[in-house]
Amino acid sequence: MNRTTLLALIFIFSVNLFAQNNQPRSPLDPTSWGVVYDVPATKNVKVKTDVPYSGKLTIDIYSPPSAKAGDKFPAVIFLNAIGDAPDHKLKTWEIYKSFPRLMAAHGMVGISMETDMTRIQECLRELFDFLERDGAKHGIDGTRLGVYAASANVTQSTIYLMSEKASKNIKAAVFFYGGAPSPETKIRKDLPVLFILAEGDLAGLGQSSTNLWQRVTEARAPWTLLFAADMPHAFDGLTDNDESRRIIQQAIAFWKSNLEPVPQPAEKPSEARAVVAAMFSNNPNKAAEALAQWVSKNPKDAEAHLQYGFVLFQLRRFDEASAVYEKALALGAKGAGVYLGLGQIRLGQKRYEEALNYLTKATELGRQNSFVYGQLAFAQMSLNRNEDAIKTYEKAFEVGIPPGANTRGLAYYNMACLYVRLKQNDKAFEMLGKTVDEGFVDRPTFETDTDLAPIRSDSRFQQILGRLSKTTN
Repeated sequence: MNRTTLLALIFIFSVNLFAQNNQPRSPLDPTSWGVVYDVPATKNVKVKTDVPYSGKLTIDIYSPPSAKAGDKFPAVIFLNAIGDAPDHKLKTWEIYKSFPRLMAAHGMVGISMETDMTRIQECLRELFDFLERDGAKHGIDGTRLGVYAASANVTQSTIYLMSEKASKNIKAAVFFYGGAPSPETKIRKDLPVLFILAEGDLAGLGQSSTNLWQRVTEARAPWTLLFAADMPHAFDGLTDNDESRRIIQQAIAFWKSNLEPVPQPAEKPSEARAVVAAMFSNNPNKAAEALAQWVSKNPKDAEAHLQYGFVLFQLRRFDEASAVYEKALALGAKGAGVYLGLGQIRLGQKRYEEALNYLTKATELGRQNSFVYGQLAFAQMSLNRNEDAIKTYEKAFEVGIPPGANTRGLAYYNMACLYVRLKQNDKAFEMLGKTVDEGFVDRPTFETDTDLAPIRSDSRFQQILGRLSKTTN
């Protein structure tokens, strides 16, 4: 049994105990405490209790103080997904009375509900059917609904909300200190969710909570994960401090931002801004399409041609990229960027002499980082200018090649090849050792690269291969 379910059962046990003994709730009964955040308007909230939504099952409706006949407000439903016992109802707990009232004080309708514990999923569907069908009679906009689910309620709530049967009018969900969806539950891409993980629940939730972010990113889902540091389970009703209140404020803001119209800027949408957004999308195909349309409409925009040329280079459309960069030069583009771009294109086209000239120009104009030096060194290496290439690689190391197999590791490997060409075998083996240290351990490359052929009979080469075996196993 997970911790959230256990706490819910403790709640139910405590309520049953006091009900059976016909005693008022003890201050130590967790259900006697309401939300720790309040605003003056909560005193003027309008409340309708025991409104039937399915047979004998009812809801309590908390409406804004300003509500009048004919008004329709977005609503936040405080889900009951564990059910009610015969002698007590979840909506009588203070947290399920005060939190909906707080939502009404913020200009939305708050709703708490009864549920038949023998048919929870059916009750949830019936509730949303009711709100969509009859919500307007009670001042509710049935097309703008949010939900709150906390503790053990999150499990069944998630099953409903992530299913195809969930109401499409639910526009936002906030999960307070509940368990992550089961691995079998597919995370929807069209429902914004704020998932609040309390630090006090980490031990009970185990690996599922730490894996959740990976699942969300793989699903490309619009979730916000909030880690409530130093907060216990049920902190919104039990932790009476400002940090707890700040988290509640964030939850309210999340509902409002998804259920209320977003203020629109006064200026008209900008096509140029949309193109720049496409450039930052990390999707070269999308960026290329946007830039192609832009340069066709703005043929004299040199900067656009530079950006378009770079994207075409990323797509390895070298001939097109070259033509676009040359157009940028003809339009008066200046600076190291245009020469770096052309240099990279020429490398891709294996036109190494031209690449060397362009990359040299880029360094002269200030692009003196390890990447440019590495590109320049490779051009020199490809032209068999081995001593020059070694010196350029040394410059790259001086300015700081980042660690890694395909950065420092590859640079060391190329230097080893250069030293073999220069018949400086001791230096070559020194570089190969550093190559492996950095994680460049592609054994077939070591065994088939013609540059290394002259040293393969050396016993030191077998030692290098031995290290590769250990590294790759």
